[in-house]
Amino acid sequence: MFGYKDSGKTTVTTHIITHLVKQGRRVLSAKHVGEPEFSLDSPGTDSFRHLEAGAEATFLHSKASTTLLLRQPIADLRQLLQYSISVVPAEVVVLEGFRVWTQKDPHIAKIICIRTIEEIAEFQTETVSPILGQCTLDPNITSVIHIPDEFPFLLEAVDKWLLKAPSIPIGENE
Repeated sequence: MFGYKDSGKTTVTTHIITHLVKQGRRVLSAKHVGEPEFSLDSPGTDSFRHLEAGAEATFLHSKASTTLLLRQPIADLRQLLQYSISVVPAEVVVLEGFRVWTQKDPHIAKIICIRTIEEIAEFQTETVSPILGQCTLDPNITSVIHIPDEFPFLLEAVDKWLLKAPSIPIGENE
């Protein structure tokens, strides 16, 4: 799932995750953050100091959750997925963002979230199939699926894709 900022990506992503979980599927999700300097860690925190001291990674752990912070970002989507699935085995991976990594991959099904009519043509010409659907929050754009009113159409497309979807090799022995 990809699109520009404020195009409905998170709304669509959360609906799809909820739908898949209700079916009993194990879902792993990943969110690409477009801000180059974004970090969950902040200078001065203990975990920041651990990484600054040279640790390759550090865990933040509480009764509510565990977060792994790596000193270096993972630059390749397949490497990121391989690592993530080794930690959290999942049947389905839902990606929000990651357009540069997924747009031309014929193994990855895409949902395109748009804000303007012009984005329909822009994304269609640059994106390799399969495209499960295009959607928008704008009720004035009539040629795509409207969020949230027409979610059943997107969920049906996801279900049909999963019935026939090939397993995507993400391990070292592709």
